[in-house]
Amino acid sequence: MTKTSSAVLIIAVLAAGLAGCDHGTPSAAPSASSNRQQLLALGQQWVQCLRDKGLTRMPDAELSQDGYLQFPAGDYNWKDDLRKHQAIINACQSIEDSYPPNAFRPKEQFSADDLRKLAAYADCVRKHGIPDFPDPNAAGEFDVTGTSLANGIPGSLRDKADQACHTVWDGSVKITGGSGGKK
Repeated sequence: MTKTSSAVLIIAVLAAGLAGCDHGTPSAAPSASSNRQQLLALGQQWVQCLRDKGLTRMPDAELSQDGYLQFPAGDYNWKDDLRKHQAIINACQSIEDSYPPNAFRPKEQFSADDLRKLAAYADCVRKHGIPDFPDPNAAGEFDVTGTSLANGIPGSLRDKADQACHTVWDGSVKITGGSGGKK
């Protein structure tokens, strides 16, 4: 055997040997689908805990089309109901604490332009019958705490203002710090 053919043979044997090595890495990484199914199972476990502790109307956990955990409730406001039951929250907290950081859709982020439009919307609402309507906070929410609106905004006034101001801002309007009235 010549020197060249010996070198080729050694390289071929080494290459074949290395091809069979896994270098300590797992043979198959878990799929995104299996991670999402685990997330859904965790969500269902949390819902069952809440139901077992008395929040019987809690909706089933679902995954959104984007793969985020959600609890669609229709007309039932489970978040408000849950806030009234701190003992239930505490009893199921360990399950909630085990959610991964990306379990839920990130909260809506408002750009500087969006916040400017929301401020203009607030100004428009004030000019159209709701003089105590506040400016938005940095999260794009309208906090009515401490205003005459804290107990709610009459639907007819809100409808009139919404109709007059929808060209200024046609996105969602989140009111905090009170019953919020309509929307």
